[in-house]
Amino acid sequence: MKKFIAIVCVVIAMATLLTACGKFTCDLCQQEKSGKKTKITVDGETGVFCSDCKDAAEALAALADAYL
Repeated sequence: MKKFIAIVCVVIAMATLLTACGKFTCDLCQQEKSGKKTKITVDGETGVFCSDCKDAAEALAALADAYL
């Protein structure tokens, strides 16, 4: 029984480590983040933005689309 619990703990630890590998660098704030990322395309260029910078990036995209 102790071996089973140890195996379950190891499996849970490995699954936790594998899910934490989703890090990316935000193109606006240049910080390494994890979590949900948003891709926005402006004039053929695609950028990756964190959830904090998403609104600012969308506003910049709308402004660029209005003048291009």
